[in-house]
Amino acid sequence: MTLNADPNSSADKDASYNFAYLDEQTKRMIRRALLKAVAIPGYQVPFAAREMPMPYGWGTGGVQVTAACLTPDDCLKVIDQGADDTTNAVSIRSFFEKTAAVKTTENTAEASIIQTRHRIPETPLNENQILVYQVPIP
Repeated sequence: MTLNADPNSSADKDASYNFAYLDEQTKRMIRRALLKAVAIPGYQVPFAAREMPMPYGWGTGGVQVTAACLTPDDCLKVIDQGADDTTNAVSIRSFFEKTAAVKTTENTAEASIIQTRHRIPETPLNENQILVYQVPIP
């Protein structure tokens, strides 16, 4: 951190934090699992969940998949139970604003990555968007 840095500034300015919270080895492990999931239709690929700064059952698996897919150029939208303003959606969005300093939005068309729990967006997606779709029990 530089001498004149704002202590509340984004994580990309503090080398002691990993981009989007997870370490690079964990992100690679999750990306490999995602490739298997895409390559083997119908196969549910397990991955070893890491400790996250939020309670289990609040979307930690989806948060880890989102962290593995996220790049500094992405724009993130988070939906929970079909809404952008639920406590969980706001908390996850805030988490990635702090740990990855990515742009966030409530507009589906603007987002490059959309993380959603239980419901898919009504707005049609394009081929450049990634949907991280969480369900409680696969």
